[in-house]
Amino acid sequence: MNLIKIYGRHAVLEALRAPLGRVQKVILAQGGHGAIFKELSQEAQLRGVPVEMLDRRRFEKMAGKVVHQGALALAQAREYLDLQDLLAQAKHDLPNTLLMVTDEIEDPRNLGAIARCTEGAGATGLVITAHRSAELTSVAEKASGGAVEHLRIARVKNLVNAIGDMKQAGLWIVGLDATAEQEFWDADLRRPLALIIGAEGKGLRRLTREHCDYLIKMPMRGQVGSLNASVAAGLALYETLRQRRSAPAPQPANGV
Repeated sequence: MNLIKIYGRHAVLEALRAPLGRVQKVILAQGGHGAIFKELSQEAQLRGVPVEMLDRRRFEKMAGKVVHQGALALAQAREYLDLQDLLAQAKHDLPNTLLMVTDEIEDPRNLGAIARCTEGAGATGLVITAHRSAELTSVAEKASGGAVEHLRIARVKNLVNAIGDMKQAGLWIVGLDATAEQEFWDADLRRPLALIIGAEGKGLRRLTREHCDYLIKMPMRGQVGSLNASVAAGLALYETLRQRRSAPAPQPANGV
């Protein structure tokens, strides 16, 4: 069994609460205090997950040089969905479908933060690329604050092909790109959408950009030219929610 470590009190708690049932053991540092430690123990007991208490020295040795907050879990590695499975689920509520797509995000902390924004916005799911991309490592899990436990996540080998599949399913493809002419709050984001965010420092790849239905950019008014990928993703997700609350989506999408 391929096990990974999940660090941090809230990340461990969310992993325990998730329906995936990945957690095999919870390990707590002795001397930990606060209501959340009691909550962790109770949740583990409820789920039939063993809890082990370690003295601080042994715990630090096991955890390594990470910010762990005195709690970690051993869990089965996350399995990714097939994109077609994710799209099949999306078709049940196509007008409200909202996918977040990453184009070679390399920093696991950014990937985790994007997952947190995606889940927090109630999006349909997250799509990541298989090559030159971060995976759902312990670092990404912790950065997500446990959000990856509640999020449908697919991984694709070829993003251009995946974009074609998403279009066939009725989604509009919108790329976040600093060179776009249109600012995100001037774009119509009420359609069934797949929002694509590019890699740190590089942005969208050329082929990805060319296959988008349209491009949007963040409204930058200061001296810096762009935002962190996870910040830009969060802003775009919540602008989409804001627009969808104010008016119904136009139909049809992509001729579907």
